[in-house]
Amino acid sequence: MASITTFSRLEPEPLRPDVIDGATAPVQDPLWLLARQWQVGEFAGHDGGTPVVARWRGEAARPTRFVAGPVPAETTLQAPRFDAMAAPLETLLERAGAPLPTTAESADGLRLAVDTGRLFLRVLAQQTTSRDYGPDVVRAFAVAEPAPEVLATLDPATAGYARLHAGRSVDGRRLRGELQGRDLLRLGVEIAQADRAELRAAGADWLRLVAELFADADPDATSWQPTRFEHTASFATRTPAEPTSETTLTAHRYDSDTLDWYELDVNGDVNLGTTSAEVGRAVTRTVMPAPVTAPGLPARRFWELEDGRLNLAALQPAETDLGQVLLIETLSGYGNDWFVIGVELPVGHLVSSTSLVVTDTFGARTLLLPHGHRRLVSPRQWGLFQHSSPSSDGSEGVPVTNLLYLAPRLAQPLVGPVVEQVVLARDEQANLGWAVEQLQESPLQVGVELSAARPPDPPGDPDVAPDYHLAQAPPPHWVPLLPVRVDGTEQVVLARGSVLDLTGERRVVSSVTRLLGGGPDGSLLIPEEEVPSGGIVVQRTYQSARWVDGSLHVWAAHRTKVSTGLPPSGVRYDFLVE
Repeated sequence: MASITTFSRLEPEPLRPDVIDGATAPVQDPLWLLARQWQVGEFAGHDGGTPVVARWRGEAARPTRFVAGPVPAETTLQAPRFDAMAAPLETLLERAGAPLPTTAESADGLRLAVDTGRLFLRVLAQQTTSRDYGPDVVRAFAVAEPAPEVLATLDPATAGYARLHAGRSVDGRRLRGELQGRDLLRLGVEIAQADRAELRAAGADWLRLVAELFADADPDATSWQPTRFEHTASFATRTPAEPTSETTLTAHRYDSDTLDWYELDVNGDVNLGTTSAEVGRAVTRTVMPAPVTAPGLPARRFWELEDGRLNLAALQPAETDLGQVLLIETLSGYGNDWFVIGVELPVGHLVSSTSLVVTDTFGARTLLLPHGHRRLVSPRQWGLFQHSSPSSDGSEGVPVTNLLYLAPRLAQPLVGPVVEQVVLARDEQANLGWAVEQLQESPLQVGVELSAARPPDPPGDPDVAPDYHLAQAPPPHWVPLLPVRVDGTEQVVLARGSVLDLTGERRVVSSVTRLLGGGPDGSLLIPEEEVPSGGIVVQRTYQSARWVDGSLHVWAAHRTKVSTGLPPSGVRYDFLVE
């Protein structure tokens, strides 16, 4: 006779909207507990096995190619190789240009030039030479006396620093430019033949130490997009499952201070030139599953006293609050049905799952396939923590299942004070946008506050006729942004505007910060959508962090955040001043 096995689950359907009685399960007669245990079958065994061993198999591949900046679609290139674990991922993406210039044509990098010059004298003193060449190095590569017109453009602290070290300290900028072209310094004096090797060794050691001071980026290959105020970069790898094709991850719009897997999208439109020798490896882990436990989850036995730190009865969800209803249902009804396995994976690798075999207490083995596997009937019904592949039309795109990048990120870097700050906002009264420069990085690597306030108008003379003004100039360091249409497209951008001077000529408002490019070159074209109505704040800071191998990394980074608003610019047109 054939048998039919059925399973039933008893779920109460309370008529009252509250769950106080059901969640507290009050009991008046303690002896009733034994009868209740017998009724629900706690005294009888069952043949349900408990997971005891889980074997996970997957694939891990380390990215080997990196490109800073945007890459056009349908592009194939030979990107340079890089070590994904040599430095934090934030350093690789956020690093800006070199703080130490290779020339001393301006005052930029003055403090760092003096510090690195002192470093060279210390390195030179450790060499075995017939005499002290330190004074000769100072005379040949001293900090130059700044011209009066240059001093007039500097802040008081920088001007005093430049006068103090002029002719007295070694200029690391000049020294670096000299050693990059030759291995032996030209000191203007005779160098003993036996000392030449010592000076060459001092120069090589000093260049190595200076290169390790900062994580510098090539100015022509930086991930920072100055018109969109965000970072863009791509890196690629090859997985063992697909040795003939690569997987490219792209950070399209990274502008926060935390870089993790959710900032990266799978980019199938570009190829960075990985080879078959860069294929990853298979990974196998055998672990013991553990039941998921948390405050508020049902205990293993119904009549066991549970953790009282979470009171589900205190939750009073409304009928339309589906989120809380789903939470209560999951915690109270299915919370003790979950097991978790901890799989230790290599950091800085792109990981995908192949299979999961679970063995229970009866020795039965169950094969679990990852979501998205082709053998599953409905491979895309459920997903969580997934990368996505954006569509060409700008939409969110489709999720990419069974792929996770364990980013080698920092927990908490040491962030220095803000050295540059620009606020971008819209002025509805003046019907234009503004880029207000509030802080400028000085040659001493500190932020100098820029005066953004309009000087007060002088008191008027009642005996003089009112003065007519066609327009009022903006406050200092307020760069007007005017909407213009890009030629041949429908895109609207905000361009650097000009103001009328007393002669009626148009004068393009120049900028002094690096964030806005500096100077009145007119190349500032900001997409209109990048400046919201509430405004944004763009900052430049220096950060440092200690990596897993003990190395210290220092880099200049940019950040954006929401602005708290700006005072009115006071720009008016066609008015009288009495």
